[in-house]
Amino acid sequence: MSLHVVGNILDVDLSQDEKLKESLIIHLRPTIFRIRHGLSQTNSLVHFIKSEYKTVFRATMSISIMFEKYYGLQLTEDEVGYIVLYIQSALERIKRHFNVLLIADFSRGHAQLLTERLKKSISEIKEIRVMSTHDFKLYGDKTSDVIITQKELDVKDSRIIVIPNLLSDSGIVSLREQINVVLKSRDEKVTSFSPECYPLLDPDLIFVHQKYEDKESLLSFMSSAMAKHGYVSTNFFETVMEREKATTTSIGNNISVTHGAQSEVIEPKLSIAVLDKPIRWNDDEVDLVFLLGFKMTTPEEIKRIQCFYREYISIIEREENLKKIKSMKSNIDLYKFLIQ
Repeated sequence: MSLHVVGNILDVDLSQDEKLKESLIIHLRPTIFRIRHGLSQTNSLVHFIKSEYKTVFRATMSISIMFEKYYGLQLTEDEVGYIVLYIQSALERIKRHFNVLLIADFSRGHAQLLTERLKKSISEIKEIRVMSTHDFKLYGDKTSDVIITQKELDVKDSRIIVIPNLLSDSGIVSLREQINVVLKSRDEKVTSFSPECYPLLDPDLIFVHQKYEDKESLLSFMSSAMAKHGYVSTNFFETVMEREKATTTSIGNNISVTHGAQSEVIEPKLSIAVLDKPIRWNDDEVDLVFLLGFKMTTPEEIKRIQCFYREYISIIEREENLKKIKSMKSNIDLYKFLIQ
């Protein structure tokens, strides 16, 4: 109901986005609990969100009216700000652009006609390159998201879509359907965390373009941020450093994953820091740090942490993901990447 209202305001169909639905359900359960018990959660990014995503913010405010009607609760703008980030990510999934390689063994004029037809019919296409079948078999292609051809190729590639008549309306409809299948498969391989892990993430605990000279000062900064938001105790940092003294926490690829004692964790959360330059981490160098404030005292927490580790490994073992993470311009960009 709420997504239908917001979608109508934004003139986009959000009702079919199962990931968005699951994300909001998981997020809103503790939100309702906090509001009912007077436990407000501040969102230091709310002013940025209201400025950067003003249309989505205004549309999302309609949810607060429905909350008041059905639950007798009032959503603060801080809480609305978090919901906006989920909806904004959903919109970007819908509008995601992609690159196309068109395999064409005919005249330049015909290839140009097909190119213009594709650009006009499918606005999400960012770039179209044209290549002959011979060159494709000889050189291949690693940069395109979708490969379109009008005849079968003796090549195995999950990106290939065969549409005999690209100039017909039925051909374009079929192309759209198959593109969605290819992109969904691509995103499932590349993307980020599932909604089950979202409660572990807080954009206020994500830091990019950091400049630190040593790991102790960096971990102190990250631990303090977690303590400031009430996720861990002020003693958390001491237990983090105890672990650092006991064993190395660098895992290769310039990444460190460290954590503090469960006894000092109030609410499970994750902090991430991306450094402009690597710093010394025992015998390694690190420029991407994951600080885990986790506890596993309930079946739900255990399930969520297990889910995190499973998906986290899948994310960081892909070089393209690491490049994206380290190239993000802001904590909001990185947060949206992790929940897309």
